[in-house]
Amino acid sequence: MMNERISRIRDYIQSRGEVSVSELQSLYEGYSSMTIWRDLKQLEEQGYIRRVHGGVISMQNTALQIEGVYSKRARENTRQKIAIATAALKLIQPGHAVYLDAGSTLMTVANHINNERYTIVTSGANIAIELSQRHTSDVFLTGGLISENTLSCSGSQAESFISSINIDIALMSPSGFSLRTGFTSGSQSESQLKRAVIAKAAKVAMLMDTSKIGRSLPFTFATLSDIDQLICDAPLPAEIAAEVEAKGVECIIADV
Repeated sequence: MMNERISRIRDYIQSRGEVSVSELQSLYEGYSSMTIWRDLKQLEEQGYIRRVHGGVISMQNTALQIEGVYSKRARENTRQKIAIATAALKLIQPGHAVYLDAGSTLMTVANHINNERYTIVTSGANIAIELSQRHTSDVFLTGGLISENTLSCSGSQAESFISSINIDIALMSPSGFSLRTGFTSGSQSESQLKRAVIAKAAKVAMLMDTSKIGRSLPFTFATLSDIDQLICDAPLPAEIAAEVEAKGVECIIADV
């Protein structure tokens, strides 16, 4: 049972998110630093906090921050994502082996897919869970290390799995796009997996709302030459539209 002192320390840390040990010692002057550290050790063992150099952080606060990263992204451009997802679903056929990239746009695809029978392969842990409840398709999760920001699996295990399967069509999504850097991602391991998927897929459709245009993240995983279709929520800028046409990419403008 947690005593009153430890309970107060826990509540104080949770209310602030991160606290230095010196701050705690000044608040509880009647207790030795050894007592404070013993209390913190107990709180850490019980999962309330994590000790870091010179202080502690609340695991409750950390969990809320992690949840917020994905939830915030999922709430952005909702109408555009639904329109793009609806257009993308017209490209897949029953019996197809379909790869769904991770991320909120592809989660929207998963939420709107019909109950025909497909073979679904995905790196999105949340997408796999959603589709496994349908009981109409075979759903495969690539495995690998799960990102707290995208809920995506990636790494050597995921790449090995992709090398062992055939993909009729891959529905992919970037974090950014420019003519100079192509389709980009903020994660090296996720970019490597995306490249492996694109290399195996018979057809590749890139799902991208136009807010991604002009953004350039560190890792390029594809260029216009690597894809067959580009699905957007609005007409592209003239310079990009001309390059898309020159590369022979079909541009589909979703009806928002």
